[in-house]
Amino acid sequence: MDSLNQRLAQYFEDNQTKLVSELLPATLDQLEIDYTDQELTYHFDMLSLLLDRVARSLLQHPEETNAAEIGYDTNNYLYSQGVLLKQTVDVLCVFRLSLMKHMRKSDMIKEAKVEEGFLVTEEVVTAFDAAIRATTDNYNKLKEQEHEKIEKDLNEVSTPVVLIDEFQAVLPLVGEFSPDRFEVVKDHTLHKVKEYNLRLLFIDFSGIATFDDVFIHDLFNLTKTIKLLGTRTVLTGIRTEMAMAAIDSEISFKELETYNDLKQALLSVNQNG
Repeated sequence: MDSLNQRLAQYFEDNQTKLVSELLPATLDQLEIDYTDQELTYHFDMLSLLLDRVARSLLQHPEETNAAEIGYDTNNYLYSQGVLLKQTVDVLCVFRLSLMKHMRKSDMIKEAKVEEGFLVTEEVVTAFDAAIRATTDNYNKLKEQEHEKIEKDLNEVSTPVVLIDEFQAVLPLVGEFSPDRFEVVKDHTLHKVKEYNLRLLFIDFSGIATFDDVFIHDLFNLTKTIKLLGTRTVLTGIRTEMAMAAIDSEISFKELETYNDLKQALLSVNQNG
């Protein structure tokens, strides 16, 4: 007579569609998840693959099962739809529990030895845990890649040091600046100042949305650092409220060259040298 593992593996293969069709809608309803027909189909396909894996794991050595570890959202469809990792894991956990309850009611389990039942349960739990681990690792990897891309795009947008000629450049600052974002601007700017061996850098503030005391102090420290590198700094586009904020912060722009706008600064500096 075949072992319980073999009988259940065959049962999962023969009744895969029936099991998923019966247990999946109940799982989603229990979790109160609203789903479209497309999402239901995707869950159906993923759980069918997982049941295939469970059937194989019942016939394999544990090391072979771990080597064959697969995730649940293999095509990253749920991730692309903004589905939280917790929801995906919840589906796997509730479906697994429903599957084990279904197994417990079957004649195969009733006729099996207690030890066989425990071994089968371990295999099913292990298979689903492996899927959860792989899905979590993939989700975290995608999140990290997404974060790196956003950070890269932000860096490129935030710090466009634009060359005017061989020795002059403009740094147009646009938007809002948190301390973290300004730190990125500072590092990128100092790198470009050294890379281009700049003699003159215009920092234009026309596109600044808001600013505070921290921003003013960070700006002042940046200009001092640039000066230490031997580069002349000219500030343009400083509005009245920014000048007032600098005064309130007890920072004086008297030590710095300032102009109302970039065009005026370019004409004046290049004419007078």
